[in-house]
Amino acid sequence: MPVLYRALTRAVAGALLLALLAAGATPVSALPGDGDPAADSPRAWAVVPASADGPDGRGRLDYAVEPGARVEDHVAVRNLGEQPLTVDVYVQDADHGPDGAFTVRTPQDTPTRVGVWLRLAEGRVTVPPRASVVVPFVLDVPRDAEPGDHAGGVLAVSEVAQSQGPAVQIATGTRVYVRVGGPVAPALEASPLRGAYAGRLGPLTPGRLEVETTLVNSGNIRLDPTAVVRVRSLFGLWTGSVALDDTDEILPGGATTTSGVLTGVPPLGPYWLTVEATRATSRGQDLSETVTMTSPTVLVWAPPWTLLTALALLALAVAVGWRNLRRRRRARTVALTGPATPRPGRARLLTPRRAPGTCR
Repeated sequence: MPVLYRALTRAVAGALLLALLAAGATPVSALPGDGDPAADSPRAWAVVPASADGPDGRGRLDYAVEPGARVEDHVAVRNLGEQPLTVDVYVQDADHGPDGAFTVRTPQDTPTRVGVWLRLAEGRVTVPPRASVVVPFVLDVPRDAEPGDHAGGVLAVSEVAQSQGPAVQIATGTRVYVRVGGPVAPALEASPLRGAYAGRLGPLTPGRLEVETTLVNSGNIRLDPTAVVRVRSLFGLWTGSVALDDTDEILPGGATTTSGVLTGVPPLGPYWLTVEATRATSRGQDLSETVTMTSPTVLVWAPPWTLLTALALLALAVAVGWRNLRRRRRARTVALTGPATPRPGRARLLTPRRAPGTCR
């Protein structure tokens, strides 16, 4: 396979993982592209948690272990098509992509955590039509593993022929979560926090305040947070809050962007905005009382432009009117008293000086 083609197909496979792993173990049947999969070779498969006997109904692989622990478990590769299927199976670390979604790294990346700890018994399997093959694995957690959550994925990759163009590689898989025992520090950070006010016509007609922030998991365990933005005006004359849009679970070191819109905000000048985590859970445990939330305080202006404009025009009209009134009064005074006459004074007679050498 040419190097360029391998890079292209792997990049496509990596992009697909974002959508595929978001649902746990979602079968893949087609890759959007220039052509559809060949009609004579339909392909669809899935990777799911399993026991030694087959799929066991778990939605993901989730373990809570101590440093140095060993776990033996299984995954099953299910062939949902009508033809035999051969796939390559591998493990890789996971983190958050640029859009904040759960993303498994590409095979070219060097694993450092789950991708190293979890070892599959087989790297390639052939699955009969409408059947599944169980693949055992061992999870060995290092004794010096950092406490907290670590994420990865078990993936099955295969080439799918297209009616037009070259074959492409498609991957699907299941998530792996490993929580290593030790001190936990649930923490969130809102950075940056932005706000913009959109006013309406009318002196004091309420407008809308649009807010957006990026929630960063600065702790060591994954969190599913619920957050609001608190809004306060000068002297506390008006207060309000807006719930931010729901987010997916955030891995340690990961971030996701969320936003909200608060309506009915009066134009009262400056508003101060802060983010507050009202609820946070992890592995089904409520951590609302222990999670640490760090948020900046942002100033947003909501000036009553219509009222200020009207007041400015009124002040201008008053100034012009006062000036005209003074002119009229001055003109009326001149008309009644007549023009000003010079003040009388003493006349002084000037005697011409004689030039030297002259006589009368």
